[in-house]
Amino acid sequence: MSDGIHGHGAILSFDATAVGNIISISGPNQSRDSIDISTMDSTAKFREFIPGMLDSGEITVELNYDGTALGTANTLQTWKTNTAATVLITLYNGTATATLSCSGFITSLGHAIPFDDKVTQSLGIKLTGSPTYTDEA
Repeated sequence: MSDGIHGHGAILSFDATAVGNIISISGPNQSRDSIDISTMDSTAKFREFIPGMLDSGEITVELNYDGTALGTANTLQTWKTNTAATVLITLYNGTATATLSCSGFITSLGHAIPFDDKVTQSLGIKLTGSPTYTDEA
């Protein structure tokens, strides 16, 4: 039997406030720098590398636009500050949860306004520091 869960019911919280109307969450796509330590006497003329700094990545969120007075659009505008906040993604499979927690800050906030479809927003959150993963209990 294959294992897996669906994304329905996932929650993204920014500074302990859930972001509503989420369509999809992508990321974070973590990466590591590679540092070139090649020298004139490197063997066989191949470059040599060592692992460098880790990057926690960025989360991209697509959501339905909600421009009401207490809607998501207005809330996101207030989060565009110069300080990092706690970012928490919670996955729920019906019986247990898994979480990713990290500090992060909003790097982008945009809109898509098609003439024949719903209005959406996109949200970019840059993670900073080391993320913490908690597997399903």
